[in-house]
Amino acid sequence: MQEAKKYNTFIYGIIIILLVTPFLAYFTGSWTKYWELVTTLGDEQGYVALATIVFIVFSPELGFIMLLSLLSSAWVNIILKDTLRLPRPPSDQWKIEVKGYGFPSGHAQTSTAFWSAAYIYLRKKAIALLGTSLIALVSYSRLALGVHYPRDIIGGIFLGLLVSLLTYFFSLRLLKLEKKRASLTLLAYSIFVSLLYLVDHDPTLIKLAGVLAGSSLYPLLREKIQPSPSLSRRVLLATIVLALVLILTRISGSLPLISQFAIYALISVIIVVSPIIRYVSKLF
Repeated sequence: MQEAKKYNTFIYGIIIILLVTPFLAYFTGSWTKYWELVTTLGDEQGYVALATIVFIVFSPELGFIMLLSLLSSAWVNIILKDTLRLPRPPSDQWKIEVKGYGFPSGHAQTSTAFWSAAYIYLRKKAIALLGTSLIALVSYSRLALGVHYPRDIIGGIFLGLLVSLLTYFFSLRLLKLEKKRASLTLLAYSIFVSLLYLVDHDPTLIKLAGVLAGSSLYPLLREKIQPSPSLSRRVLLATIVLALVLILTRISGSLPLISQFAIYALISVIIVVSPIIRYVSKLF
């Protein structure tokens, strides 16, 4: 109980800081620089890293659901953007360089998919307030920087909510299936996402499919995942895994698509397997 109160106090402290910072940026004359910083809080890579930390340090099941929500949100965003091809505001209004079409906003959608998944699973008021604050700040940053219309933001938030809800209920049903059947279902999902590349030649789809393929190990190993009781050891393990993930993603950049698929599948396998490697905890 005491530990939960400490976490809540810490989260509320972050929320207060987040809500105060826009006023500080305005009065200190760093308005644009501030929104350039805030918009990075909506980057998909950052949320994948955060989902990895949640998986290893706090809750494997929550981390898995968050990651699945992010992956699902990502391919939906790619397909919709390249299908609808709705333009961004004129480039002379941009305060940062961006690529691709405008609708729906990937930053708004990613932030919403991540934090909605966290709230739906935990049902904690503090998480709802933290997520709402971050979604609002990230979403407004895209308007302040001139790279999206309001319709893009609204669409991104709506789709993020929809994806997180569907992912949550899909995950609940998935994890109730027999282990092998659940694993095969995730593999089938991976194949579906990889086939989308035939429709939209975005290499990100292959990377997403690779992560989904690797995550199919989770239902098979779920009962064996017993994270270390030591928080410091879990944090150290997460740091090692993230460092390894960073190295692998850098290596994959110039490789053929099939190799990128394999590396991203390996990344996912490393994340899933890391908490059950018994000898790792003995090294710490």
